[in-house]
Amino acid sequence: VGGGAAGGFGGAGGCGISSDNQFIADIYQTHDQPAATQLLDASGKVVAQLAKADTSKFDQLGLKKVEMYTYMAADGKTPLFGTIAFPSNFDPSRKYPTLVSVYGGPAAGNNVPTENFATPSPTTEYGFLVVSLSSRAVPGMGKRVLDSIYLKLGVTEMDDMAEGIKALWNRPYFDKTRVGIYGTSYGGYTSAMEILRHPDVFTAASASSPPTSWYNYDSIYTERYMWVPEGNKEGYEAGSAMNFAKDLRGRLLLYYGTADNNVHPNNSMQLIRALESAGKSFELQVGPDQGHSGVNNQHMMEFFIENLVVHPERLIAPK
Repeated sequence: VGGGAAGGFGGAGGCGISSDNQFIADIYQTHDQPAATQLLDASGKVVAQLAKADTSKFDQLGLKKVEMYTYMAADGKTPLFGTIAFPSNFDPSRKYPTLVSVYGGPAAGNNVPTENFATPSPTTEYGFLVVSLSSRAVPGMGKRVLDSIYLKLGVTEMDDMAEGIKALWNRPYFDKTRVGIYGTSYGGYTSAMEILRHPDVFTAASASSPPTSWYNYDSIYTERYMWVPEGNKEGYEAGSAMNFAKDLRGRLLLYYGTADNNVHPNNSMQLIRALESAGKSFELQVGPDQGHSGVNNQHMMEFFIENLVVHPERLIAPK
């Protein structure tokens, strides 16, 4: 919305107010309604519809709008939001596998539900439901809610996101035995921790460049949320993936870059050693001379399609 001249509009973000304060230009959207612009008078009455997104191609392709749903956090009292996207040929009489793209870090808005309109992920066309989850770690919920993760990285947010998947269990088309999760960096940590701490919820995971223990990570980041190890031993131990390696039941793909100077490869090495010591099978891919990076997307999709679609019998059913 432009401004400057008499009668023009000034402002930032999704609205602008005319210089005589008589009109408002409002740009709005929701998760299932694309962006549009309307002109309001000072009382809030709609004067004119100025622009509206063209969804004819969207409709022609038979794409499905993303659905937003609500669930309770693991504390049983904090409402959270998730979104679920469907393939264009979605059949509610079938059962579908699910993929969750995740980051999960404190106050980070990556891969969390918003009211911005978005077309469904192309991954749905492989025959997956694609879910985004929130937790008490997401931004915009206030300090009191964010405080619930303080000293508890790897616990509060993981338990909350697991509840987001459990909230879908009663849907007839949702196959609870075929749920995959993937991410890089904190998303890799989330993916690893979810399949290890919640093997009843997640049956496959791709974890790229994961910090597997907060003992290993940068103090400037870690101590902001976890304090120092000697002052929060219980929290550091609860957030260590190695302590849950024995609980792996599903299929896990690990990836790290040998030149990662953000999350040192030793993080993955420690988890590999713990898994091997526990007698657990897993897959490993390495990026020679690669820095802080994610596994090749095609290789990752091969992993999920093989385990969640072609050979689901390899999965150990959730208890």
